[in-house]
This record gives sequence, structure tokens and C-alpha cells, in this order.
Amino acid sequence: MGKKIMEYGRSTPEEELKSRIANLQKRLGKTKVDGVLILQKADLFYYSGTAQQGWLYIPESGEPLLMIFKDYQRARQESGIDRVVSIISPKEIPETILSSGYEMPKNLGLEMDVLSANQYILFQDIFSPARIIDISLQIRMQRAVKSKYEIILMRQTSHMADKVAAKVQDIIEPGMSEIEFAGLLEAHARSLGHQDW
Repeated sequence: MGKKIMEYGRSTPEEELKSRIANLQKRLGKTKVDGVLILQKADLFYYSGTAQQGWLYIPESGEPLLMIFKDYQRARQESGIDRVVSIISPKEIPETILSSGYEMPKNLGLEMDVLSANQYILFQDIFSPARIIDISLQIRMQRAVKSKYEIILMRQTSHMADKVAAKVQDIIEPGMSEIEFAGLLEAHARSLGHQDW
């Protein structure tokens, strides 16, 4: 029998992603940043709809480019980004940006609040002579203001949390181990649609 191919769906609507990217690009227009390279998984998911290992290049204007290191097929299914390519090393990012029709940024925005020293040195080297600029404040400020879609998700999550908390009194018993209790509570949470702790 052949290997079963997993099917993944989009968790973030395409219009929401486009709105987030356009909002960031609008913020970039007020800076000297020509493009942003998103590295952090939370930000990658926020702007692309996938948390697969990779990098997202968002130019000051135009379509973003999602470069996936692992699980390209899953990223294609999960993300609402049209331009998705597979690469095997971060060292390929500049060439991939150029070969995809973008100009090389003279000022590249990175999330400096989460960037390790090794990553900073790597990106400074491979994007030389581009100037690296911290874009983390602009991203945090954008993410602090919630869209209608995000507010709906927050309401749904709070209702789910209430249901999980209400189940505690039905599950817990004297002498029960923490592991048994946690397993039963997690099973209940998952039955409600919770993905993971």
C-alpha cells in the first residue's frame, strides 16, 4: 500500500492574512525598511497561516514570498500565501528573493527582540551590504490591535476555557494522581476542539 498523504486545511482565512500583510506594509511605508524577513514561528503563523519551518519575506509593497524549509506540502495547504517555494538553507534566501522577481532590500527588517546572536550574524552576512533594522516594535504594535476575526476566536477560546474549567469538579477525586487528572481533563478539552496544551 502507498503512503497516505495527510490533508491539512487553512486555519486563518486568506483575507485575514492579506489584511495583516497590508497593515504591516503600510507601517513599513513610514520607515526606511524595504522588506521584512519573518523568522519567529508566532509571527510566521500570524502573517502566513502556517507554522512550518521557514521564512516569510514581506516587501514594502507587493506580494509576500513564503520560503519553506520543512514540510512544503503542508505549508501550501495551510497558508493563504500564493507564492510559496521550497528551500533547503537560510543561505538561499537572498538568491530566492532575487530569482522570484524582488529587488534586494537595502534596509531589511528583522524581529530583533527574538533573534539570537548567531541568527543576526548569519543574516547580516548573507544580506550584506543591506542594513539590518529592528522591526519588532512595529509587529508588536500591529498584533496588539485585534481584528474582528481575532476577537471572535478569543471569545470562542474563552467559552472553551470555561467549559474545561467547569469539568474539573466532575473529574477530580480524592487520591487521584495529577497525571490521571491531567489526562482526563486534556481528553475533555480535546473533545471540545482544543488542539494542545
